[in-house]
Amino acid sequence: MSNSNTEQNLHKVIAHADEDYPVGVYYVEPSKMYMGYVRWHWHEEMEINLIKSGSAEFTIGEEKITLTEGQAIVLNCNVFHAIRSVSGNDCVLISLLFHPYILFKDHTTSLATAYLSPIINGNEHRYVIFDRKDMWGRSAMAYLNDIFDANFSQEFGYELTTKAYLCQLWVHFLKKYNNNTTLYTRTKEANTTYSLDESRIKDAISFIQQHYAESITLEDIAGSIHVSKSECCRCFKRAVSLTPFEYLMRYRILQAADKILQNDRETTSISELATSVGFNNTSYFNKLFKKYFDCTPTEYRKMSKTEHRDKLSPFGLSLTHI
Repeated sequence: MSNSNTEQNLHKVIAHADEDYPVGVYYVEPSKMYMGYVRWHWHEEMEINLIKSGSAEFTIGEEKITLTEGQAIVLNCNVFHAIRSVSGNDCVLISLLFHPYILFKDHTTSLATAYLSPIINGNEHRYVIFDRKDMWGRSAMAYLNDIFDANFSQEFGYELTTKAYLCQLWVHFLKKYNNNTTLYTRTKEANTTYSLDESRIKDAISFIQQHYAESITLEDIAGSIHVSKSECCRCFKRAVSLTPFEYLMRYRILQAADKILQNDRETTSISELATSVGFNNTSYFNKLFKKYFDCTPTEYRKMSKTEHRDKLSPFGLSLTHI
């Protein structure tokens, strides 16, 4: 698969980003989203999640990290991850996503090379956790809260204020990184192992997203990442705890729900809707749809679009709609 296809897919995910202000702030309740969690995804932006209440489990590769109220996690660009509430209990997160070009528009400058590239291009720099237990964490949290406050209030010049706080937060990270190489907890050996799985899974998922409406097989998915069918299944199990077929079915149902919300004129009947997302059996499509949404496609059409649009968002509810 070409890089251009993958990049096009990623840009589809980060539709909230504005070129002049590439920042999004979201209110996230994982248990209320599609299938009860923030599904596996990745994007070109940095992501910072603050746990406002409850506990959240972040799955990053083969690692599972549980954070509690008052803690926060920074996820680097293009890190493959998912988020769940712990033990089925509700939790609330405030998520900040920002594209690195808000800090350095041109990544080729000497400043970007010195202060940006070492972090976003370093495979060992996948995430960092901070809380209020130490002075560094308290300072980082203060910058983060200032960013949230600016975007909540949206007072005059809040975009510039946000950029200023992001620059301060970035310098804060860099100082810690320069002084303590254990800030990011991934080991080089673990990164090397997971990097191969992550690369394969991203390409396989991109293939599924582009061809889900077609009659694709396990052999097709495995061929897209140049591995055997058995290795493809092992890759998916290691990375996302699903088989390729399970991922494909879930993605098809997700796309069907999205078509309903978009009021797609080409899929007015349920059989047309099923066919448009790759199902040749309407009964099986209805069965899976009800399994994942607890209602039939017809019932789903009658429900509030606003309610379900929030569930399908990869990130949560934009603060501008709260």
